[in-house]
Amino acid sequence: MNTHISSKKQILQVLMLFVVPLVLFLTGYNFYTMRAMNERVAESNRSAVYLYESSLEKDLQDIDLFLANLVVGDTNFQRLHSEMEPVEAHLCAKQIVDRYQELISTKQIIGGMFLFTEPNGLYREIYGGAYSYSLKEQMLTYFEQLTQSGSIDRSRWQVLSLDGQAFLYRVLGTNGVYSICAVDLDMLLAPQDSTDPSSGVLLYTGPDGTLLTSVEWAQGANIQIQYTDDAFYLTGAGKYLAVQDYSDVAGVWFVYLTPYQNLFHQMDFLLLFLMSAVLLILLLVCCYILKGLFLKPMEHLVQTMNAIKSGDLDAKMETNYRVMEFQQMSDTFNGMMEEIKSLKISAYEKELELQQAQLQYLQIQIRPHFFLNCLKNLYALAQEQQYDRIQRMILALSDYLRYLFSNNMTFVPLQDELRSVKRYLLLEQMSASCPPVCEIDADERLLDFQVPPMSILTFVENSVKHASLPGEALSIYIKVMELKTEDAQYINISISDNGSGFPPETLEKLNRAEKIEYTGQHVGILNVKHRFALLYQGKSIFSFSNLKKGSRIELFIPEEGGNDDRSCSR
Repeated sequence: MNTHISSKKQILQVLMLFVVPLVLFLTGYNFYTMRAMNERVAESNRSAVYLYESSLEKDLQDIDLFLANLVVGDTNFQRLHSEMEPVEAHLCAKQIVDRYQELISTKQIIGGMFLFTEPNGLYREIYGGAYSYSLKEQMLTYFEQLTQSGSIDRSRWQVLSLDGQAFLYRVLGTNGVYSICAVDLDMLLAPQDSTDPSSGVLLYTGPDGTLLTSVEWAQGANIQIQYTDDAFYLTGAGKYLAVQDYSDVAGVWFVYLTPYQNLFHQMDFLLLFLMSAVLLILLLVCCYILKGLFLKPMEHLVQTMNAIKSGDLDAKMETNYRVMEFQQMSDTFNGMMEEIKSLKISAYEKELELQQAQLQYLQIQIRPHFFLNCLKNLYALAQEQQYDRIQRMILALSDYLRYLFSNNMTFVPLQDELRSVKRYLLLEQMSASCPPVCEIDADERLLDFQVPPMSILTFVENSVKHASLPGEALSIYIKVMELKTEDAQYINISISDNGSGFPPETLEKLNRAEKIEYTGQHVGILNVKHRFALLYQGKSIFSFSNLKKGSRIELFIPEEGGNDDRSCSR
């Protein structure tokens, strides 16, 4: 089975056959280039981390050497191990604090230094930074409790966080006399004067991954520290490239973050703008050319065919195409539609002529049947020598025939059709021994509604002929009313009698919706159904039923379009 696709899809597929491989190649090349560029940036950042790490380790080793010399070789520090006079102890502590001051002046990363001597019950402190009174109290309390606890780790530098401030501290000393140095991590050499991400940010984290510096900025930037073997990784929602290294001397991680820039950020902005503009212009030009030469003519062709499918036979294709094949197709298509329109009009006119001939034949077929009945009644009256009744009947018949011959129409007003029913019943009342009676209940607003002639009279005549019971007067009731539904409006005409009703096989035959076949019985009713089928295009409805006594015939005539197209044309 052949699969059909539109020309737009075919053109798109051909373009994609060339464009997709090119785009994939360029994308792969860009990713490779970006990877290589990131690796070079990461290598440069690792070098920067090594410099910062080496600088800090050098300072910590110098401080370690100072503390070791102080604890082992300083006479004043050794004398504080034994209980002394307060003044003498104060002078020894003063000499040690002076040495602290000299170290702080050369090592600006020192946040504070502390001296605790339990034998003499004194402590000294000196700070290298401007800290709040609360923070100083917290530091002093922490180190005092640490020296009194007896569980002091003197083998390495350790991390201390107080009131959002991070320090590295080292404790040396024995026998209740300790010298402590606290290094402020915020005072270390860093690529940023503040947390400005444009120049890179150096973060310090503890061994467990806890952020020690720039905590608020890192949380706001959604920085997630990862411990991986990769040379680098992206963090902060992909906005930062991170490299890191662990310092065994300091016991902290160095995490260096720089803004992550892809290939397009590295390119010159003007060059990137020009390339994008040229590519966009070329794309628009190609689309415009394709649309003007191919897509627009095909779209016009589809629109024209859809309009013709909807019934607009006057729709035509345009005739000013630049492509020769489309121009030839347009001329051929328009010529073909003119020929089809001419043939359709001719066929429609022939169909109308045929329908008019059928209607005239059916109406003529109904009338002789009634005339013969009237002649039989006159003959019966003549046999009985009822000359007065014959005269009155002939006058009534002449009035009826005068109306009939002067109204050879496709449609007549409802009041004219009801008047013809009354004339017919008058003729029957003059000739029958047990005359029928008729009651008519019609909405006055519907008296001008157009109906096919002989439509009601045929059913009344059928009741008089087939439904009359011996010795009992036939009663006929005619009701005309308007019936509205959700989908349409109908004129409902109901003819009922108190006669014998329809035989079951006749009732079944009359209620069938299939094609009408004439069998010699009920020709008048079948003719009416056939005429209604032609006039209303199958939209009218007939219903035949039996009552407890008698029968009922209901006609539902569509009221759509009013009666504008139902003029009494001959």
